[in-house]
Amino acid sequence: MKVTKNKSDEELMQHVQEGAEWAFNALYKRYSQRILYFMYKMLRQDEAKAQDLLQDVFLKIVEAPEKFDVQRSFKTWIFTVAANSCKNYFRAQKGGFLDLEQAPERITTETPIQLNSVAFQEKLSIALDELSYVYKEAFVLKYKEGLSLQEIALVMDCPLGTVKSRLSSATKLLGKKLAPFKASLYVD
Repeated sequence: MKVTKNKSDEELMQHVQEGAEWAFNALYKRYSQRILYFMYKMLRQDEAKAQDLLQDVFLKIVEAPEKFDVQRSFKTWIFTVAANSCKNYFRAQKGGFLDLEQAPERITTETPIQLNSVAFQEKLSIALDELSYVYKEAFVLKYKEGLSLQEIALVMDCPLGTVKSRLSSATKLLGKKLAPFKASLYVD
């Protein structure tokens, strides 16, 4: 087995382009859980569909590794492929997007919630699911996956200003939806 810890994603992808199965396995190990989590969030927590699309993403790497430019960031590229897979799925579903402003009132404030509590995380997850796709995508890429604003712009194929605007809008909408919990939060 080849030593892969010291190899960058781009170096591994170059080996994949040369037909090295070990390099593909290393990339799968590095990224499969992150991509699965991203898709799970984007697909409104449909784990089965997220698993299906995850396999499609990695199948694209196997079938057409030459589509990746080794001079670019692999992380940005694979998240772009994953985001496009989600978008294509929703397009096929016709109307699979929800708008937070039009969503039913599913979040209640019956009990005080702490930010790190399971209950709050569930409420946040519901609110995220109700965001429009582009707001949710920007938010998840930034705050769940830790991508930089520039990387998000590349993944979403939009200007940096648009990313900032979408993040701002997502944050405001989530803030409105979760505002009732503010009163129940405490600061040590």
